Amino acid sequence: MKKPNKLSLPLLALSSSLLLSGVALAADDKKAEAAPAAPAPAKTAPVAPTTPAAVKSAPAAMEQTKFVIPDPVAVVNDQPISKAAFEQYAQQLRGKAKVDSPEASKSLVDQLVMEELLVQQAHKEKLEDDPQIKQQLEMIERSLLASTVVRRMLSEHAPSEEAIKKEYEAAVAAMKGKEYKASHILVDSEDKAKEVIIELKKGGSFVELAKSKSSDSSAANGGDLGWFTPSMMVPPFAQAVAKMEKGKYSDQPVQTPFGWHVILLEDIRDAKPPTLDELRPQIAQMLQSRMVNEYLEKLRADAKIKINEIQVEPAKAEPAKAEPAKAEPAK
Repeated sequence: MKKPNKLSLPLLALSSSLLLSGVALAADDKKAEAAPAAPAPAKTAPVAPTTPAAVKSAPAAMEQTKFVIPDPVAVVNDQPISKAAFEQYAQQLRGKAKVDSPEASKSLVDQLVMEELLVQQAHKEKLEDDPQIKQQLEMIERSLLASTVVRRMLSEHAPSEEAIKKEYEAAVAAMKGKEYKASHILVDSEDKAKEVIIELKKGGSFVELAKSKSSDSSAANGGDLGWFTPSMMVPPFAQAVAKMEKGKYSDQPVQTPFGWHVILLEDIRDAKPPTLDELRPQIAQMLQSRMVNEYLEKLRADAKIKINEIQVEPAKAEPAKAEPAKAEPAK
């Protein structure tokens, strides 16, 4: 009976995959900027611990040791693979693979070596001269350049705390309402629901009637539905609850697509909206999306654009296939 719980915050969808990639890249940049620089490795050899305290702290010291990545990380047929290429490759795999040990780094280097072997083979076959490859490379270059413009624009114009708070206040104002705590007894006919109401009027226990007569999964808990907002329930049920008095049960059966309900309204309270910290990521993404849309609209307004009409040619009907001639029986 409950509908999916959806956050009623008016988020703006990005206008294209370009925008999504720009926002994601901007977020990655912020994480990278926030990360502290790794300390330079010590040139002197570590001194062996000689005291019990030093021996106990040795494992912790080993955990903090940073392994050094050589530059280049490999050389394939006299072609070096630079440390910068290794680090960029590792960054692209962020979240999919961990590069936090020499073993994991070696695995990543092996992948780069295999990739370099394939690239060298592609050059031998002169694939860079293939028209389709050229077209695909051009598309990749266009996408990279466009997303970089979006990324830099977002990094230079991050949403301010004041703007985030303003959007949060507007969202909270739109979420104001009531929450209800109710129980119900669900049956498959109006007559059965009326019989339940008659038993309640005679002093019957709502909990016991729910356990014995309700067909809903909540029957085991006496029909308890817990706290909910009207948007979480189907309209007929939500409308009936909104008109009821606290502590009362419905004196008429309530019909929904699930059947016939007898409802007991136990309590009412003001709806509690999410906190600013809970909504901050969504609000920031919304503001960034809005910023990108406005930026693209400005670029479009300042540009001279002529769009030619695209002619769609009707599909040609395939010729009917001739049926094979049937062989005549021999005379």
